[in-house]
Amino acid sequence: MIYGNFDLRKKDHDGKPAQNTPPRWGGVDNPPVAITNAETAGAASGNSAALAVPEHVRKLQEDLIGLGFSVLGKPTGEFDTRTEWAVREFQIYASMAQVACVRAEKKGQLLLDQAGSPVRINNLDVYYDGSAGVVAKAGKAPVVSGSTVGPVSYYVDSLQSIANSAKYVGPVSGVVNEKTRVAIEHWLDNDYRCPVVFEAWKITAGNRTELAQNGCNIWAHDSFTEGGPRVVFRDFSSYFAFPDGRAQTEYHAVGYYQTGTYGGPNAGKTHSWSSQTEMTVEKITGAPANPAQLNSPALSTYRTIRVVAEAECFGRFDVLNAWDNALISGGPCHWTMGLYSTTPNINAYGKGELPGFMAYLNNREPEIFKKVFGNFGLYPTKAWNSPGLYNEDLMTYAAWVKLANDSYAVSQATHSDSEFTELGDSKDEAHYLKTWHWFYRLSMAARTIPGYRAAMWSMAKLRLREILTDPISFSIGGVVVNSTIGTIYTSEKAVAILLRWHVWRPSHIVGVPQYNQLRHVLQNTINTSGGVNWQLPIASWGAAHESALTTKLFNALVALNNTITGAIVYGSGQVQGAVRTGRHTFIMEN
Repeated sequence: MIYGNFDLRKKDHDGKPAQNTPPRWGGVDNPPVAITNAETAGAASGNSAALAVPEHVRKLQEDLIGLGFSVLGKPTGEFDTRTEWAVREFQIYASMAQVACVRAEKKGQLLLDQAGSPVRINNLDVYYDGSAGVVAKAGKAPVVSGSTVGPVSYYVDSLQSIANSAKYVGPVSGVVNEKTRVAIEHWLDNDYRCPVVFEAWKITAGNRTELAQNGCNIWAHDSFTEGGPRVVFRDFSSYFAFPDGRAQTEYHAVGYYQTGTYGGPNAGKTHSWSSQTEMTVEKITGAPANPAQLNSPALSTYRTIRVVAEAECFGRFDVLNAWDNALISGGPCHWTMGLYSTTPNINAYGKGELPGFMAYLNNREPEIFKKVFGNFGLYPTKAWNSPGLYNEDLMTYAAWVKLANDSYAVSQATHSDSEFTELGDSKDEAHYLKTWHWFYRLSMAARTIPGYRAAMWSMAKLRLREILTDPISFSIGGVVVNSTIGTIYTSEKAVAILLRWHVWRPSHIVGVPQYNQLRHVLQNTINTSGGVNWQLPIASWGAAHESALTTKLFNALVALNNTITGAIVYGSGQVQGAVRTGRHTFIMEN
């Protein structure tokens, strides 16, 4: 019986005997205490008067740290937010078919030294790293005993992949329910460890050289804050199927720490699995660009969206961002998980478009949704086509996210609202989704699941198709003309600029009049473009009209956000070419 057989949960604590503060376990204040010699205050504090008082929460925290789930930090006896994260992460990885296990010849060499002082083992120093809450020998292993190419940490070198002989089958809830306690005991008895390990390594000439200080087994977005080293992972699970040419037995880059007001994981071209994730013509359309069919709807739509993807993520599905106020974002339009508001009396995360994509994915590809999100206990608060998901004013799909709770019935196909709890919108709560493990999951989904990438591209097309239908009006000679955005702007270049602008600030393109800037740009184009006959019917507008419309539109966006400048020429050196400038060159793919 571990942890007194209590279903430990958030807000539980071990009390403070010296202040006559009773414990709270299983959500119950001052529950009956079973006398034990294993989990006592005296074990940690040396206070003999407290020897009979169990410390169930502290023991849980120590066990989780020992099993590799160091996101919680130091053991405190308080079941706080990050302890809940650690329990959730344990439940996630304990559900997998393969886990990490300490190799037989390495057992007993990774010791927890609560005092924080070095311990000599086999003539090597072992340190307790209080900031990360892990135990790791300093630096890299002198000899690589496994098959990993290049240097390896002592911690990773001590592990091997093994079949999980007792998979956890309960909910990913953050509550230490009976099935979780059984799983923890099994892991402790069998020397299992978290099967995905993140480390920060210094890089020289593109190669790992030295393990960065405090760079072993990093978890939270702020557990390692050096910008220079590269963050890599070693995956001992079999959850994601690695493509040919990417050995699971090796380290792989996932990104780096980006400084900033919020700070956190980030990725660039050098961290991408470009051979799998670059948004090339062949990957998107299924065939290389045909020089004889460059005006096809597929290529026209590709060229247009690809400009936006180049500006947002270098045109790669696995280039993510978790360092700014968007919590985490990704995809061709870099949908945000949620936007942080610093407005007084708010100071919280609000709805984002990535949960909107999650709803779309769950509706379109439920098995892929389960693989990428559902198995980890994460869901959007709104289902696809449900009221409130679509914002008609902004023409965006946005929601927040919710987590499975302990009432979640794993075996059921459908679930009630009561089986979920919304993720807290404060930084302390929401930053769970900025951890390196979540960054890795979304990155690996993009790298290894073609259907996930296809759904992202399809969602981008949906966005483009919808904004072109939005009504727009202007006046010529005192006469008001009513039309639609897609009727006025018809070149690939103009449509690409519109899409880029809408991704950056939707209200500027389709919002209500006081925020809508496109209407002002259009009217200014008509008023100031001499030599162009705007009184012609729109159906008769030609190259001069489109040139004026596109030039004014481009200049207006560059004045606000110049990322379009380099992106707009993407493809100019490739078979498909860059976006076309002529009137009616944009053709929407179904």
